[in-house]
Amino acid sequence: MRKSSRKKPPTTAKPPAQADTTKVPPPRNLTPALCERLRRDLLKACRAVAETHGLTVEGGELSDIDLRHGFGIAFRVGIPMADGAIFSPDKALFEALASSFGLQPTDYGRTFRTQGEAFRITAINPNRPKYPVSAERLADGRSYKFTAENVIMYLRAPST
Repeated sequence: MRKSSRKKPPTTAKPPAQADTTKVPPPRNLTPALCERLRRDLLKACRAVAETHGLTVEGGELSDIDLRHGFGIAFRVGIPMADGAIFSPDKALFEALASSFGLQPTDYGRTFRTQGEAFRITAINPNRPKYPVSAERLADGRSYKFTAENVIMYLRAPST
């Protein structure tokens, strides 16, 4: 038998895709705009990963912001309920206990202002009878405790 003189066409296989290894040098300081861009990008990436598993993501709030060193960010991943939201134990507890502290179940997540700062109600802790209401400062996500009476007063105050 004689070998064929026909040559095989050259293969045009592409080399495997490689991740971009270009490393960006770290900034000297963080800025609020950079923190916000990072928050959005991280939330988008987290949602993409969660969706591949049939889950949903909420959160992405920044906390403990220190523009010289870093910040915290928290996501909650869970099985979506019928409305698409994730079950929140803090919200469920707040709704169950709100009337005991003179608040409405719908006050969970509401914002109020005091001393020129804006806060969002995040929880009720019945083990702290003097300061049972937890809220986060919107500017930096830091947690604060308030009396129920003060929160009721702040919620009733006209917005400026």
